[in-house]
This record gives sequence, structure tokens and C-alpha cells, in this order.
Amino acid sequence: ATTKAGVKRKSPASSVTTRAKAKAGVQQTMSGFLSGSFSAPRLRSQWSSRDTDQYLNGYPGKKDYPALKDNLDFYMNKIPSVPNGDYIDNIHDTWFGKYDTLEIHHGYIQWLFPIRESGMNWDAQELQVHEARAICADATAHGRVLKSYELMLDFYGMELANKETGELRRGINWKSRFAHLNGSKHNHLRITRILKCLGEMDYQHFQAPFVRFCIEEAFNNGTLSGIRRILRDDWVCLVKNPAKRKELIEKLHEYR
Repeated sequence: ATTKAGVKRKSPASSVTTRAKAKAGVQQTMSGFLSGSFSAPRLRSQWSSRDTDQYLNGYPGKKDYPALKDNLDFYMNKIPSVPNGDYIDNIHDTWFGKYDTLEIHHGYIQWLFPIRESGMNWDAQELQVHEARAICADATAHGRVLKSYELMLDFYGMELANKETGELRRGINWKSRFAHLNGSKHNHLRITRILKCLGEMDYQHFQAPFVRFCIEEAFNNGTLSGIRRILRDDWVCLVKNPAKRKELIEKLHEYR
């Protein structure tokens, strides 16, 4: 089969068989506690979120499938996202600032931010460890991940103040975009995926600055009050650096 972009794709039968094998290791047991846990009042997701626990522990027991490489090929600009997507360079060049497209289209986020879990787009593949390593090892591909992050930050009314540290500031359009984000639950889930992907793609140092910025806007400024619950229950728990995670959770306890 050939996509609208002219790229030859695997047959449905072979794709289904391969993906079925790749998903065989999805069911895993929960260890019960987050890695790097500490004495502090409980947050709901700190103890109950199975996928967060597995994410922080590197998905113990989950297999890597070398034959699967859609995410790598996408970030090498060899194949387009599907359905109804495009090549990564075209997305960066033509989708930036296209807020209606970024809102309505529900198939691109799993390609821009692949993680080691299944998503709602069955045409998107779970991220494999070998793919993440290869993307991080290729300067151009790794830079594309950063561009994807900047694309979505702009969509949410934010921008990188420092590309080295990941510190954020309000974007020029922050008022309208914050208002949209406050009431957009599916975008809250998109951000959960983005944070997880940053941790897989050697941009984990961007996680804490994102959460810190959101705490400031949600609790100190009251501009993002609609994200308070998921910020407290989920996003802060995804920060891979244990010391920074502890610092941020303790900061959130000040607002309980």
C-alpha cells in the first residue's frame, strides 16, 4: 500500500502481526512505589499510577523489537505520520501556529512524541529502545524532537527562554492559548505524553522546568487553574530526576 505522500507502507496483515508481537509484553506487574520516593504527603498518582511507576523504572521486563522502526524512520524524515499526516520537516515548517490543525488533528501527537506505551492512534508504533537511542545519537533527528517540543509549546502559549536549560516563558499569544488549555482535557493528556517522551529522548532536563513554569502559572498567577489537578497528580510525578521531582512535589504541597 502507498500513502498519499507516496511512501510505500507495510501491508495491513504484516503490520498487525508485527504489532501484535510487539504488544505482547504490555502487561507488567506494579512495583508499588515510584522510584526515588521520599517521605511526603501522598499525591494520588504517586502511589496509584501504574504506568507512571513503570515509566520511571524504565518499563522493567518490556522487550525491545529491533524490527520495529517507524518512529526512527519518521524522525529521519523517511516516512510521514499517518493517518492524514506529513513528514516531520513539513510538519515543523507548515504546522507551526496552525492552532486549528493542531487541535482538531488527533493522529500526529503519537508520532511527534512516541513513548513506550500504546496510544489511541493504531497507525502509530510504540517507541522501541533502539529507536530512542538511534534518534538521540543522530544530531539532526534529535534536533527535530526539540522542534516538535517548540511547536507544541507555542500551541500552549509558551516558549523556550533557554534551549540549554529548558526554562520557559510566556509566548506572545499566552492569554488566548492559556484560556484554551485550561478547558482542554485532551491537551492535558497530550502534555502527559510529551513529558514522557522528553524523558525517553534525552531531554529529561526539560521536564522540571516545564512543571515549574506550570506551577507558577497555575498556583501563583492563577492563569492556568484548569491544569492544577493533573499537574499535581500526574505531571510532577513524571520528572525523572528524583531530586528535582522531590523539590517540585514539596513546592506543590505548599498549595494544598
